[in-house]
Amino acid sequence: MSEAVKPLLIFDFDGTLANTIDTGIGIYNEISSDYGLEPFTSEDIVELRKLNIRAVLSRIGISKITAIKIATRIRKEIHDRMDEVEIFPGAAEAVSALHEAGFRMGILSSNSTDNIRDFIKRFNLSHCFEFIEAGVSLFGKSNRINQVLKKQKVAASNVLYIGDETRDMEAARKSEVCAVAVCWGANEKEAMVTEGPEYCIEDPGQLIECARAFARR
Repeated sequence: MSEAVKPLLIFDFDGTLANTIDTGIGIYNEISSDYGLEPFTSEDIVELRKLNIRAVLSRIGISKITAIKIATRIRKEIHDRMDEVEIFPGAAEAVSALHEAGFRMGILSSNSTDNIRDFIKRFNLSHCFEFIEAGVSLFGKSNRINQVLKKQKVAASNVLYIGDETRDMEAARKSEVCAVAVCWGANEKEAMVTEGPEYCIEDPGQLIECARAFARR
């Protein structure tokens, strides 16, 4: 791949661009008793960030179906608090730099289109993203990635998928796109490397380096 052929960058949203982690945890703790669950302690959070999604569900003691129900409820609650959510330090600058360098970018997320649009508008990034694919199922990202590839008429070999959870890395692998694991969101490096991402970064500024290195392949 020559550097002139810029890859398509597909970003996850929550935990990758938007720091909804603390907000989501707070909502979970508020509603956990409704599902017969205990709220998370700070110690729980540290340990859960080290685990992949299957291990997390096992540790909490819930099924995928219950997880989807809880995630849907949290997503609805977050809608009313999105104006409190900040972008991760350095992420806006990285996205702007990638846009200026000519990389095509889009967002694929379980969050809502309105939330995402309002958020990227607030941080003056609307012009950087060509598309938003929202409302993705908690365990349905691989299929949606494939749909994006068809819509955008781009080969999997020319795509970088950027996410903060082990399930993002698993979805990228199933869709045969290159995965960039960011370690400032839901899962830390210890968990992310178990899914074999091509790149594993701990600072948004490294996104530019990853994209340029991939474009030169």
